[in-house]
Amino acid sequence: MSTPPPDGTLRSWSSIRGEFDDACALLCGNGLSINVWSRFDYASLFDHALDANLSEVDLALFSETQNFERVLSDLVTAIRVDQAIGIEAEPVLERYRSIQRALGHAIREVHVRRVDVPDEALLAIRSELKRYAWVFSTSYDLLAYWAMGCGGSYRPFVDLFKGDDKLRFEADQTDVYAGQVPVYFPHGALHLVVGGDGETWKMRGQSMRSLLDQFGEPIPGDAAARPLLVTEGTSRDKLRAIEGNAYLAHCLGAMRKVDLPFVVFGASLGDNDNHLVEALNGFPSRPVAVSMVREPPSTLRRRQAEVYARLQSETLYFFDAATHPLGSPALRVG
Repeated sequence: MSTPPPDGTLRSWSSIRGEFDDACALLCGNGLSINVWSRFDYASLFDHALDANLSEVDLALFSETQNFERVLSDLVTAIRVDQAIGIEAEPVLERYRSIQRALGHAIREVHVRRVDVPDEALLAIRSELKRYAWVFSTSYDLLAYWAMGCGGSYRPFVDLFKGDDKLRFEADQTDVYAGQVPVYFPHGALHLVVGGDGETWKMRGQSMRSLLDQFGEPIPGDAAARPLLVTEGTSRDKLRAIEGNAYLAHCLGAMRKVDLPFVVFGASLGDNDNHLVEALNGFPSRPVAVSMVREPPSTLRRRQAEVYARLQSETLYFFDAATHPLGSPALRVG
């Protein structure tokens, strides 16, 4: 790599933006969500999940962590071990289902309401998203989706869901045309649903019920339908879930094919994100800029070193998240 080892300092976004002024791609993680609404963090999700009928056994699984993904990953491992050695796995599987339900409940309960997000904030997010040729969002929440449609029109954004009666994803209708900005949700999102037959579609807001009101509720005519959320903890388990759904697989496949410079905002790129790191490493010659929250230099050196060791980019920048439009304090509503 030609990039020098990290030294615990952060650049300002304005000092490197020139490298990304032309066509480039954005990978946006939970950092945008937390900047707008602080209760989008994992500890807060756990607090809200306490109201989701978690049993004492469920709660015991969180004795060492409040990270849902880690707990779900441990349960998946336990299920595999039980099955391999011939032990009944159903009790563990039931805990897995229970905690998945609690996660869905927690996300819905913690989510900021649309009326509490000023149009000015969403329009600022929309304006920044429009700068990119490709957008990938790994957050479950609705902020990016709301921003796409703020102002009354989704143009130039496209999300590959089409149809008159039901907005479906069709694997043979994924073309993106000049002037369009495709937005992908490779980990799913609150407004996406997968039916019992495996078909993926996008929910519409109803006259009396918002998307948040509908989240987690039974889908009329399809008792097996469920929200499309990738909640498995390890990157391997996430990848298995992604590859098991045509829409999610297409999203990750698109990310692997994009050879443009990449801006990574609000994504940790840790062990749980190996599938994303591998996609970024597909074209080492392109520049990659990674946002980080300002911390003491020793902490930043450690965090930067971890990302530096994982990414194979020949030109790698670390920049202060607060200096980027998506990290602006002006977006914060709570």
